[in-house]
Amino acid sequence: MRVVPAFLAMSLALAAPAAAEPVTIEEVRGLAFDKGIVKIEEVELDDGIWEVEGYDASGHEIEMRVEAASGQIIKLERD
Repeated sequence: MRVVPAFLAMSLALAAPAAAEPVTIEEVRGLAFDKGIVKIEEVELDDGIWEVEGYDASGHEIEMRVEAASGQIIKLERD
């Protein structure tokens, strides 16, 4: 009878999604370049949010915020 509970526990452990790794600074830089930033002035991790400041090809300032845990862009603003 012990085989069934052990098998069930193993099945549940395999079915549970693994925790995602936080987004690295290299990945954030890649996202910034993908969104049109050609010159990065500053990248900073503050309270779980990556903050990126830079410029596009026309010289306009761009500010981007990325949630470190998920990689989701939560703010992208061009001046």
